[in-house]
Amino acid sequence: MTPDILFNVIIKNRSAVVNSRDVAKVFHKRHNHLLRDIDRLRTDWKKLVSVTESKNGHSSTITEPKNGGSKNKTLNPNLSPVDLETLNNVSKLKFDDCFIPSTYITKDGRTVRSFDMNRDGFTLLTMGFNGRDALAFKLAYINRFNSMEQELTKRTTLYDLEKYLRKQLTDTIQRYYTGDNLGREIMQLTNLLYMVATGHNATKLKRDQGFNKDVSAFAEVLTSEERETYISAENRLIGLYTSGVNDYHELKERLGQKQPA
Repeated sequence: MTPDILFNVIIKNRSAVVNSRDVAKVFHKRHNHLLRDIDRLRTDWKKLVSVTESKNGHSSTITEPKNGGSKNKTLNPNLSPVDLETLNNVSKLKFDDCFIPSTYITKDGRTVRSFDMNRDGFTLLTMGFNGRDALAFKLAYINRFNSMEQELTKRTTLYDLEKYLRKQLTDTIQRYYTGDNLGREIMQLTNLLYMVATGHNATKLKRDQGFNKDVSAFAEVLTSEERETYISAENRLIGLYTSGVNDYHELKERLGQKQPA
């Protein structure tokens, strides 16, 4: 059986995705063949959207170039209202939401394209993969997508909570800080929270995981478990700072102490 580590569904840009390279490895396909299949899906997708829009407008016929000429395509006039509604729903999806262009660097330094796929993109691509192993792999991927989407829901909830706490922390520091560099104080204490939650500051977290330096480490990098630890430490920091504990080293020591279960 393929090692579980290969079922590499990750959260990227707040969406659960899997890269086409990992799918190729799991299903024992050549990656360039998967890219070819995705390109075909893109072409068919455009045709479907064009036909559906044409049907909903004034004409049900579109013209598509082929071999230097043209060929008329007509939507089946016998499609039921349910069929048309299904086509309408499909046409509202965006190809680039299902198949997000990406790249990777080969061993010889070449930049090669790939795709990050969400659940819909993965399903469309692998729909035609048949056989017992292919079914097992698809079920394993569905399980991973379910897990990561649950994780994404947790992260979103914690992100919304932290936004409120962040304002409370900033207001607290502004109220009780007596130094002459407020911005530096806020940044230093924010990095202290990252250290408590993960053992690393925000810059290292983003660099090690390949994120742009301008993104929010909390919003894009931290797991739900790390967010819970961060928020717990943030609550304690607000309380300590309010009570007059504002020496960095003392705060670091206090926040580093394990809390009773």
